[in-house]
Amino acid sequence: MFDKLKKKAEEVGKRAATTGNMKATDKVAGQVLGKISDVAVKSKTPEAQGDPKEVAIKAYECLQKGDRKGWLETLSLQLQRTVDVGGSASFWWKTGRHYVEDYGVYYEFQKEDRAPSPNQRKFFFKRKNPDGSDRGMPVPCTVSIDEDGVWRVDQQSV
Repeated sequence: MFDKLKKKAEEVGKRAATTGNMKATDKVAGQVLGKISDVAVKSKTPEAQGDPKEVAIKAYECLQKGDRKGWLETLSLQLQRTVDVGGSASFWWKTGRHYVEDYGVYYEFQKEDRAPSPNQRKFFFKRKNPDGSDRGMPVPCTVSIDEDGVWRVDQQSV
């Protein structure tokens, strides 16, 4: 009986060790592939007008200042055409202005993150209270190369 239990424990231990090794190997492989992917994306990025980070920062600056015209210019052409119809872009403006006016919230650039395509960049901004403390989680802003070859916001969280 003891031998059977001992043998069973050894088998379970081997499976666990193998599974652990496989997970570690998968993790390292994923990290290496991620680095290779980042290099490939950066080397294939087409030329576009403007700087994607500056566009994202400008979108939040205009939102904070109440400069709707300037903010609209940062949005994709499709969003500019449909902003008065309602939907996501008008929601971003109304909600963002509500946070700024009613709570004194401001946005601060945090970091750039990986995006799924070479024509896109993803940035995160910290939403801050007037006293400088964080208000919730950082919010993403995605900037893409638009139909006319200019970097513009296609998704902005507030």
